[in-house]
Amino acid sequence: MHNARRPTKILLLTSLCLAILLQPGCHSKTVNIKEDLQQYVEKVRVWATLEKPIKTAITKVRQDQFVHDDFVLETLKPAVEASQQYVRELESYHPLTQPLINVHKEYIEAWRTHALLLAEIVAAIEKKDYIQLAKSNTDLFDAQESGSATLEDLARLLKEAGIYKAPEQSPASQS
Repeated sequence: MHNARRPTKILLLTSLCLAILLQPGCHSKTVNIKEDLQQYVEKVRVWATLEKPIKTAITKVRQDQFVHDDFVLETLKPAVEASQQYVRELESYHPLTQPLINVHKEYIEAWRTHALLLAEIVAAIEKKDYIQLAKSNTDLFDAQESGSATLEDLARLLKEAGIYKAPEQSPASQS
């Protein structure tokens, strides 16, 4: 009877070991955050070219102070579409390490908000609802700050991984 239990114990232990080894996240090949960040930085460089026309359009209409409705519509309508496409581009990228996944999700959310608010601004101008325009513009400032905060989180991750070192201030600039 003692010998009859032995194959069962061996089978049970083998199954348990296989289950542990095959669990997600327990692979011998782990993703290095440094590699993940380096790949992400390369994507950020590409994304900067997609962001530039959107940011330029926002700057132009703010310089105009939203005075000329036709100019604002002509300038922002393409930016609405570009920002929606940009969000889809961001959503298609999937970082592999949790800290970067979190930062990327924040960045996507900031740009979703950009796209929504740009569309709200266009709709407000088309309806001549200048109160809504002012509110959406203020909210857009907040979304831009959120995007900047996310980039600060990315810079912190890069610094922690030893990829980026903030420039040191000279003693003269500290006074």
